[in-house]
Amino acid sequence: MSNHALPFTCRQSFLDDVIDGLSRSQKTLPCKYLYDDFGAQLFEQITALQEYYLTRTELALLAQYAQDIVAHLPTQATVIEPGCGSGQKVAYLLDNMPDVNGFIPLEISTEMLLYTQQRLRQRFAHVNIHPLHGDFTHGPTIKALVQQHGLNSSNNVVFFPGSTLGNFSPIHAIEVLHNLRTLCGHNGRVLIGIDLIKATPRLLAAYDDKEGVTAAFNRNLLTRIARELGAHLCLEHFRHEARFNSEQHRVEMHLVANQDTCISVRDQRFMLRAGESIHTENSHKYTLASFSSLIGNAGLTLVDSWCDSQGDFALCLVKPQR
Repeated sequence: MSNHALPFTCRQSFLDDVIDGLSRSQKTLPCKYLYDDFGAQLFEQITALQEYYLTRTELALLAQYAQDIVAHLPTQATVIEPGCGSGQKVAYLLDNMPDVNGFIPLEISTEMLLYTQQRLRQRFAHVNIHPLHGDFTHGPTIKALVQQHGLNSSNNVVFFPGSTLGNFSPIHAIEVLHNLRTLCGHNGRVLIGIDLIKATPRLLAAYDDKEGVTAAFNRNLLTRIARELGAHLCLEHFRHEARFNSEQHRVEMHLVANQDTCISVRDQRFMLRAGESIHTENSHKYTLASFSSLIGNAGLTLVDSWCDSQGDFALCLVKPQR
């Protein structure tokens, strides 16, 4: 875990987003701030939990269908993984791509980026690995990285697993998909993991585990606000809560005030009444039809998909529309 202070520009953006989110009637905080170095470590623990079916199901799909997926990809491709995490999943693709041109992990957590780089270089010594630090949700950042590092190859394959797309509202998901399209180029491909709609109890259990790891992950955001922005708050006044929003087809994570409390950030005070919440993350669930409609709004089209036998999860290969 790193406690190094954020660079000024990043810290200012963090501060601006916190003040903006806490000023709203439904208080909210961007989910990307959950993933500091410690948050990224906690999320890796979450992926190994029994309740969190998403990771093991997606890994099983990659193990079963990697060869078939690679057969649909451009030859001599450069693989780019935004939000790469530990790099565990992309290994299934790299194992089946002997002519791969290189691998570019793109990660907001510097500690996780270094860990992934070291881990994959040990296993794939023949692959040119070029890690990049950045926020894949920020369009100007993506365009700058493409220009600075020449990521405009027609053979790019963007790997976006973990149902990360579901963290974004439909409008923001379209923006992220535009960024992925920018990374893949006109003739590239994007492989996206999506969580499919299923029974509510299973969904809620995946985001509120018995061991409390997800609760610690969510509450760590408050710890980060206090540490990095000098905010005054009482962590014990908040509890983690997962909710299913049936209208929006999404699981929501909230930090709920156990009692009347206050968060002070710089010269501003934000009051929360008992039961009031801060909305920290969404996890949208899809059908293949709703996913196809979503990507169509970003100028992408579905090439093929691979689902598990229970219909829990899907890997979807998409490409830019002509």
